[in-house]
Amino acid sequence: MPALLAIVSHTPSWVFVVFALLILLGLQALRPRSVGVARVFATPAVFIAWGLVSLVLAAQRAPLAPVAWVLTAIAGGSLALLTLRLDGLRVAGPARVHLPGSVLPLLRNVLIFGAKYVIAVLLALHPAARGQLLIWDMAVSGASAGYFIGWTLRFLIAYRRAAAMPLPLSGAE
Repeated sequence: MPALLAIVSHTPSWVFVVFALLILLGLQALRPRSVGVARVFATPAVFIAWGLVSLVLAAQRAPLAPVAWVLTAIAGGSLALLTLRLDGLRVAGPARVHLPGSVLPLLRNVLIFGAKYVIAVLLALHPAARGQLLIWDMAVSGASAGYFIGWTLRFLIAYRRAAAMPLPLSGAE
């Protein structure tokens, strides 16, 4: 238990802020909701930026890091493009969409964040394993950034299709 407390106490405060934000966004995604199109891109923007920053920082220390990042980004993007379904997406007004509730965003956010956090802790505790751990970090960063790039493309396709469909008439007419 003291080791766990030491790890948590040495964690920068911004990490808890990012984690709280990801949990909040994931919890909001549990319920069907109507949101602005720009807000839909908050989580993808966080993970894509985090993945790119990780790539830039690691590329300076490990020459194979970009290779791992690109390969896993392609895999993550392909996974999103091939498996993501946004069938319940509807246009709810100008620059607004209605999204169905799903547990997937919460699970995905926690899984990616948890993997990055564990790797960061291992890097701090085992500096001699830095080379191997950086490759794992690049794999997680690339896969998550690639997934969210693919997710964004899939969302834009679904949004365009939904926008082309006529809105249902209200019963007041």
